[in-house]
Amino acid sequence: MRRTRKATPPPVAREMRPVRQPPKRPPRELAADLYALHEAAGKDQQYLERWPGDTDLLGVLQFAQEHAGALKDKDFQKAAELRMQLAECLRLAADPFQLAAIDDARTGRMSWAEIARRLGYFSRSGKPNPGSAKNLRDRLYVAVHGEPEDRRQPHVAPLIDRRGAEQRLAEARFIEAGVARYAEVDAAARALLERFDAGEVLVDPDDDGYWWEELAAVVDDRQGAADRARLAVYVRGAVRHTYGYAMRTNQPPASTDLARHVLESALTLTHL
Repeated sequence: MRRTRKATPPPVAREMRPVRQPPKRPPRELAADLYALHEAAGKDQQYLERWPGDTDLLGVLQFAQEHAGALKDKDFQKAAELRMQLAECLRLAADPFQLAAIDDARTGRMSWAEIARRLGYFSRSGKPNPGSAKNLRDRLYVAVHGEPEDRRQPHVAPLIDRRGAEQRLAEARFIEAGVARYAEVDAAARALLERFDAGEVLVDPDDDGYWWEELAAVVDDRQGAADRARLAVYVRGAVRHTYGYAMRTNQPPASTDLARHVLESALTLTHL
């Protein structure tokens, strides 16, 4: 009788696999927990006098590995877990420095083949493998400049560059549009503040007045094109907050026709 094979699930593409997350706890907390485990061991604690201190994290890792045998059972296992996480923190912390070093080497006209030789990337024939060095640089670039959900793969690096270019283009368009309408936004901001100071705008008594304080602080402090464009953000925030509170409490947003008109004009101007 022919045996039926179990259906094997198809392999999951790299892009669909969950991104490996860095340790959630700060490295100094991990180091402190390691110290606490050794301190609580209860037998010969004289070696703890040589504890490097929580600021020397590499020293802590070396010390904890050297004295791992001082712990037993669950404490031994817990210390191994903490050492794994601390080592991961240190590795990630080194990424920006290695990326900068590689980029500086390239700026100094060091070839990828020479970088591969320095880093120990060799092909089967014993020759330096420049592709491996370039891939390392791209993976580091993703780790340092990417989003948390970006997989640390070389092919993601161009996507980050493209995303950055799109963000810069969107920012340039935002500034261009903001500068073009700055005079109107500035007038709207000052009119809003006048009505607010006159007590004609609805105020949440439990609110700290953040948006109105910020608007008053920045309206006379617009130094460049980006600053002028971002004045609309503060106008938008103040108006949105006022209308939001009015809707929640079923109250009119303003007590006078003038203040109501000023709010409506600012609402239209900032595209709320």
